[in-house]
Amino acid sequence: MKKVICLLLCHLTLLSFGQEAAPKNKLIRGFVFDNSEYASIPLPAVEVPIEIIGTDRKTKTDDDGKFEIEAKEADVLIIQGDFIKTRKILITDKNCYEINLGTVTGTYSISFQSKKAARQSNRFYRKLVKKLLEKIKSGFYDCVD
Repeated sequence: MKKVICLLLCHLTLLSFGQEAAPKNKLIRGFVFDNSEYASIPLPAVEVPIEIIGTDRKTKTDDDGKFEIEAKEADVLIIQGDFIKTRKILITDKNCYEINLGTVTGTYSISFQSKKAARQSNRFYRKLVKKLLEKIKSGFYDCVD
């Protein structure tokens, strides 16, 4: 009887060490860029919905294309919206992701009603690119873990 109890205790001890801990959530951050054929540099994608497949965790990018969401390794981020191609990103051991989207072309067109509106739009675009280049030089968009 002593041998049976000893054998049972050894077996239970081995089973308890074989348990695998559940993966913990970690904060994932990153940047989403739009590689539009109309832009000279990738532009931050604003208000793009991001969610984790199989959960109710969702977020959106901010004005700089930045997002943060809690996820585990092996979770899948899905990024989809109007006029962009759907992207799925597998979460690995990295904590920061830089995601480049492709714009779906041919779905809409922009027409200017006047030359004045076209000049204002060009001026706005140049200012936007200038601000982006300053942020890129300062390291704002660097994705360092």
